[in-house]
Amino acid sequence: MARPRPARRALSWLSRRLDRPELLGAFYPGARSEWREEVAIRGIFGAVLRRGATYVDVGTNRGQLLGEAVRAQPRGEQVAFEPVPALAAEIERRFPEVECRRVALGAEPGTSEFWHFRALDGWSGLRRSPMISDELGDPERIEVQVSTLDAELAGREPALVKIDVEGAELAVLQGGRQLLAAAKPLLVVECVAAASELYGATPGAVWDLLDGLGYELLPVTGGAPVARAGFGASGAINWLARPAS
Repeated sequence: MARPRPARRALSWLSRRLDRPELLGAFYPGARSEWREEVAIRGIFGAVLRRGATYVDVGTNRGQLLGEAVRAQPRGEQVAFEPVPALAAEIERRFPEVECRRVALGAEPGTSEFWHFRALDGWSGLRRSPMISDELGDPERIEVQVSTLDAELAGREPALVKIDVEGAELAVLQGGRQLLAAAKPLLVVECVAAASELYGATPGAVWDLLDGLGYELLPVTGGAPVARAGFGASGAINWLARPAS
């Protein structure tokens, strides 16, 4: 699946930051599916995040979806993972009730370089996207700590985990096998083939891992679970992974 163009992604980021998802659809009629996905994700948050539930946000950025989780359950427990110091500081300021951890998540602990696009921070990640030029993204290369879901959330049972890490989703899931097998949280996972390729991964590998842990995958907008061949091949960007019945 083709990666959305930088200008469109920039408008998508702006629409989320302003809490105005209709802006994206107004400028890009073909992007209305992305708008529908964001509305659907909000609905999932409202349905799942009930009193006492724990929400985990992996790749929090500026807290666009974290804010939805806090609104859905203001007295709940939220854990955010954001390795960029400036963005983590913003999260801590905006959401003092949220537990913010300044680490990236992956398949194993360690340290790594991280590409932060200061002008388009939604494209930041452990691998540099070749679609963003220096002029467009204003990049800086920083060193970050890397941990795993299993290590960070040992003993916890989250109800919902959101993963949006610009292609590193497979590594995050690999580092959370124990958590996923034991707690079986619902997952909202971004998966775009072009981004996954930066990490030597494919949508099929994500599907295989989750299928092996007893999950089924469907678009966040609803519909029937998809088979391996259909995962990542449709126009969907965000997927709901749920324990198979």
